[in-house]
Amino acid sequence: MLVSHGHRFIYTKTVKTGGTSVESYFERFCMPGDEWAESHWRHEHVSESGIVGHRGPNMPKNCVWWNHMPAWLIRRMVGEEIWNGYFKFCVIRNPYEKVVSAFYFFRKRSNPHIQFNDLELDRALFEQWVLSGYKLPIDSDKFLIDGRFCLDDVIRYESLLQDIERICGKLGVHWSGLWFPAFKTGVRPEYATVEALYTDRSRMIVETAFAFDLEYFKYAFPA
Repeated sequence: MLVSHGHRFIYTKTVKTGGTSVESYFERFCMPGDEWAESHWRHEHVSESGIVGHRGPNMPKNCVWWNHMPAWLIRRMVGEEIWNGYFKFCVIRNPYEKVVSAFYFFRKRSNPHIQFNDLELDRALFEQWVLSGYKLPIDSDKFLIDGRFCLDDVIRYESLLQDIERICGKLGVHWSGLWFPAFKTGVRPEYATVEALYTDRSRMIVETAFAFDLEYFKYAFPA
């Protein structure tokens, strides 16, 4: 999560949406210029310029701000005046794609040396994983408070760079594609399309779990 006092914006960080790369791009506007450097991980940083939540492993026990904080907690901690006066945004993604991305991310994290080369095996394991519901990337608390959408705009993963440029225009900050990092890429194999992996059962679970996202953001099963 990010708060920029100089540019008056708040960024809430969703999961499996390219959020780390987006956060890294915008955090330069939340820190003194001489203290910012591009980094995959980031310690909690609070200054007159703004706030950058801790990002990465080994989060300190006394950490106050961290990357995936829910919107309601950010609002409580910054106060109503800042929350209502700053421009608030996050990144969203088609839930069907998002779940596939999470599936491969967690498999790779549990076994860094795993090789993905068996679609039928992956399809069976994917269905089991979805049906368990244990690590589905449900993160509506990043853009909902009391069941209502609480932000001012979104960046869609499907039009990521164009939307970042648009948001930069609204905020009056510089946009450069050369500044945009690409973290956490290359995990999902090319054959792992939504159409190839989903069964009727796994699709039903995702439709139920992400009912708000599908309806509010007008997402559908990829054709």
